[in-house]
Amino acid sequence: MKNIAVLGASGLVGKELIKVLEQRNYPAKKIYFFTPDENLVDKKEIAGKQIEWTNDYKSCIGKVDVVFCCLDKVQARAIVPKFKRRAFVIDCSGAFIFDPGVLHVIPEINAQMVKEHKGVIANPNPTTILLLIALYPLHKEYGLKRLHVTAYAAVSGFGKDALDELRYEYEYLALGMRGEKSEDSVFPYRIADNVIPQVGDFTQEGYTEEETVLAGDVRSILDGDDINVSSTCVWVPVSRGTSMAVHAGFEKEISITGVKKTLEGAPGLKLVSHDDEYPMPENVLDKDEVFVGRIRRDHVFENGLAMWVVADNLRKGSALNAVQIAELL
Repeated sequence: MKNIAVLGASGLVGKELIKVLEQRNYPAKKIYFFTPDENLVDKKEIAGKQIEWTNDYKSCIGKVDVVFCCLDKVQARAIVPKFKRRAFVIDCSGAFIFDPGVLHVIPEINAQMVKEHKGVIANPNPTTILLLIALYPLHKEYGLKRLHVTAYAAVSGFGKDALDELRYEYEYLALGMRGEKSEDSVFPYRIADNVIPQVGDFTQEGYTEEETVLAGDVRSILDGDDINVSSTCVWVPVSRGTSMAVHAGFEKEISITGVKKTLEGAPGLKLVSHDDEYPMPENVLDKDEVFVGRIRRDHVFENGLAMWVVADNLRKGSALNAVQIAELL
């Protein structure tokens, strides 16, 4: 049994990760919960053990074997290097997605990569995790060649401040007032009653950071440098649960019956086979699986397939994936 620390335990991902640790009975000897919120004083019980929160992460250094980092990117870049020399760090912050020395792992796909870590393993971004859980079994069977994705990201992917902002703006709308975007908004525009086709900063090519990372992770994790990827990532006024319209072209000829059969036995995936029973954010909350429905032929791509993918972005998209990585140890 190992000693573990959860950095950023009071955030959305941190709270979800603690819930997952409890539900899966993760075999921790001792647990430390760190939060940068100096006003938080709380105790938490896991497996009959009383656990105190701490505001001093330095008190955990050298005492833990596994660290879950659920901090924001700035805090993560400052704190994670202090742990990785003496502990195994699983990062959920997105701070190290561009670091070539940090592996991106989805246990259902590339679990063997854990052995090659250099102190830190990163969760891929939630959209990548959810998308590839659905695509990987099809890639193995038919060989993915072309991919176009439109991802509708829930605002919880931006953190608690984003959720608070959505609720605040909807209160204005309920009173018949439009309301303006606040000066300290986490979004570039008002999110309530709106959609924002910008997740992350723009690159020189006109794609956003999220779209660029998605393309790179698809090729890297599927080990397919020749896969052509294009995507549009959009913030939508949904609290939790990310949805994707996926259009893929394969090397081998496909059949809808064969595709459904492949997906039915895939790990981490739930097939919704009836067209009129498609998954939606409201019916995937707190579920471990990635749900796939609306499966049909795509008439643009050769050997083309279209499908609808929905999952809980805080669950499998972040917290659960991180705990599964730790379980591989």
